[in-house]
Amino acid sequence: MSGTSDDEFSELDASLKEFARKRQSRLRSMKSAQQQANASQHVEQIPTELEYETLLKCAMAVLKKGKDQGESTRIKLPLDVKREARKTSINIVEIANILNRSVEHLVSFISNELMATGSVNKDGKLLIKGMFIRSEIQEVLRRYIEHFVVCKICENVEDTEIVREKRLYFLKCSKCGGARCVGNAVEGITTKGKAKPQLRGML
Repeated sequence: MSGTSDDEFSELDASLKEFARKRQSRLRSMKSAQQQANASQHVEQIPTELEYETLLKCAMAVLKKGKDQGESTRIKLPLDVKREARKTSINIVEIANILNRSVEHLVSFISNELMATGSVNKDGKLLIKGMFIRSEIQEVLRRYIEHFVVCKICENVEDTEIVREKRLYFLKCSKCGGARCVGNAVEGITTKGKAKPQLRGML
């Protein structure tokens, strides 16, 4: 009699455990389904203007607009190169004013690059000894602009200036706030290689 009761209790206990297990499984399934429904509902509630594709298109439009504006406002230098006897004249004062750089600095750089001497006359022309063609002067000016005018961060060429901090000189950009050291003296330096292709549109 006792053995029969134990068997019944064992079967009942097993049934209760199986019931509890199935109940937990159903609860988990219901919870998972509810979470999926909530997630789906959340996705459906995202406004159209905040969807990924919409945001991506807006970002691309802003970048394109900025690029177009940058190209339209890129400065053009009215370079005038002429041969006068055994000298070459360059409208140096006009170019220095457009670049917002000192005439002396620009003259020093050009003289070092061309390994020639020269002076500025009363008409604002640099008369440099030697016969140089326009393309040679263009390349020298491009290197000058790349090193002493262009912001390497935002490629701005209109709102930069050279400032002295202690014994060093820095090129600072008022557009993006960037700065980089250009040496311990603002003097002409001899560079190597050609300027970046992007600068060719300026001259």
